[in-house]
Amino acid sequence: MRQPFFVRIKSAVPVYALRRYLGGVLATQETFRRRTKLILALLIFLLSFATKSLQAVDLASVMYTAEQPFGGLTDTYDSRAVGILNGEGLLGPYDINPRRTVWIAQAPGYPVFLSAVYKLTSRDFYKVQLLQNLLNSLSPVLIFFIAGRLISWRVGMGVGLLAALSHHLSHISNFILPDALCALPILAAVYLLCLTRSVRRYDYWLFAAAGFLFGIATWLRPQPMLLAPFFLVMLLLISTPRRRLLKRAALMMVVALAVIAPITIKNYVVYGEFIPVSIGTGLNLWEGLGEASNYAYGTVAKDEEVAEQDAIYYGQPRYAGAWSTPDGIKRDRDHVKRSLAIITAHPVWYAGVMLRRIRDMMKYSAHAPLVAKPVEAQAQALQTQENPPLVKTNWQEIAAQSRLSALEVGRKLFWLRPLFRSLQRVTKEAMQTFIVLGVIVVFLLSRRRAALLLIVPLYYFIFQAFMHTEFRYTLPMQYFLFTFAAVGWVVLVTLLIRGIVKIANKTGPFRAAP
Repeated sequence: MRQPFFVRIKSAVPVYALRRYLGGVLATQETFRRRTKLILALLIFLLSFATKSLQAVDLASVMYTAEQPFGGLTDTYDSRAVGILNGEGLLGPYDINPRRTVWIAQAPGYPVFLSAVYKLTSRDFYKVQLLQNLLNSLSPVLIFFIAGRLISWRVGMGVGLLAALSHHLSHISNFILPDALCALPILAAVYLLCLTRSVRRYDYWLFAAAGFLFGIATWLRPQPMLLAPFFLVMLLLISTPRRRLLKRAALMMVVALAVIAPITIKNYVVYGEFIPVSIGTGLNLWEGLGEASNYAYGTVAKDEEVAEQDAIYYGQPRYAGAWSTPDGIKRDRDHVKRSLAIITAHPVWYAGVMLRRIRDMMKYSAHAPLVAKPVEAQAQALQTQENPPLVKTNWQEIAAQSRLSALEVGRKLFWLRPLFRSLQRVTKEAMQTFIVLGVIVVFLLSRRRAALLLIVPLYYFIFQAFMHTEFRYTLPMQYFLFTFAAVGWVVLVTLLIRGIVKIANKTGPFRAAP
């Protein structure tokens, strides 16, 4: 009796032989000296900072204007940072009317960061960009070390270059928002968890430090709030022995919750309600339904539309000013209830919505521009000089005091624009294909390591797809998906080089005699 195709394939190509072959292609046994790793890390950092500096120049023409990306959110963070400098407290004032809920519309960490930058330098968005780009350039270095430890240093180099050149990561790094910064503590936490495999003596400390970093990420954005518990569950599923790991992962979760706790306690003291980090869950659900259903079921899709709808729904004209205040807690919880009612009434449809959102999270050819062409950059600079942009009224004072010297690095690297733009175009068009290829290869090589790299993407696929998504929300997971893309690139390049060498040996001057 003839055996099925897959059985024949399995018997013809044993799994261990395939793993050995893939290990050779990816150079999993290759080791680098510490000095080599540090040199590569420095090169990745400089490449990342150069890319981000170029895209900072591209955004300069809209800085402080109504066209600045997410200027409304920036205005909120900026005003809170000024409030901190004026003595209102890191978590906001305590002596306020509990109905005034604007202070809990976002996580409090980024205003703290902004206030520190303002204190050390000045209230200048260009300087904030510069410091953010320096810090965010550490993220590609971290994924280089993570991939190097989990797969191979060849793959580490690949993912470091992909992350450093990424037009999405570089563009969003220049927003005066916490989205790009949030990835840094998450990557650092995962790197510490990778170290626990070889540094057993200090693994309790490493797990605790990872929990601390997960908590810090939540201070910047509320999305990672459940990431430590999610890691605990996933690590128990993919690791052995489980009893030993449970104690350490539980410590990580407890530390993460302890770092978040001051926000929760302050919210309860001021507002008398249990609010772990911030309100906005109901807003995201309601607006996500509005986008997905094209305004069906009475939903809307924009913040101002939600505020206007609330004013009518509750008969409170004051609600039309903002979705978050006054009475933002009650309004947001009502949005959650109304959203869940729609979701439970249409579960199959909503499952399709979640799948489409997951697909949108991986649209690497959208959501952000490439580094501008030299001609476009020159034209934009000339246009800005001849017709200075119209600065928003509330930013006129700080715009007048801002110094363009923070953009000097990007201006001096003008000659790199054609090269960086070409590299960005090549990598973005092939990204999804190489991610899929890389996932298959890594699973064949080691299911446990593949699962470990997929924990953060899986977290965002589940939780973010359920509510509402924008590409900037999911930046932390992109670094881990880039690792799989780097695997695909390493496989392709290695096989090409081997093929060229083989052909050269057969046809070149050094071919063997017959």
